[in-house]
Amino acid sequence: MTTLHLSDSLLDGYVALFTQLEPQDQTILLNKLTESSKNNSVSQRRNTEIPGMYYLPEPENAKTLEELAGSWDDERTAEEIIEDLRRSRCRTREVNL
Repeated sequence: MTTLHLSDSLLDGYVALFTQLEPQDQTILLNKLTESSKNNSVSQRRNTEIPGMYYLPEPENAKTLEELAGSWDDERTAEEIIEDLRRSRCRTREVNL
C-alpha cells in the first residue's frame, strides 16, 4: 500500500494554521476531521521505520505512476509537440520596467 508520510514539522505547521482560525471554524474543522477519521477503513498509525512520520490511507481512486505511464497518446514527435507549444504562446503581454 502506498502511503503519505507527514513529518512532525509539517504537522506543527498545520497546528500553527489551526490556532489562527476562529473558534467556531476550529470546531467545524475538528468535527470534519473526526468524522473522516471514523470513516477510514485503515486507521492511521505511526511509522516505526521513520521517526516523526505517519502513515495515511491511500485514496481509493489513487493511481500509481506505472498505471499512468503511456497514457499520453499522440502521433506527433516530441520535436513537433514542442514546436506546437512554442507557436501557441501569446506574446501580447507588455512589461513596463
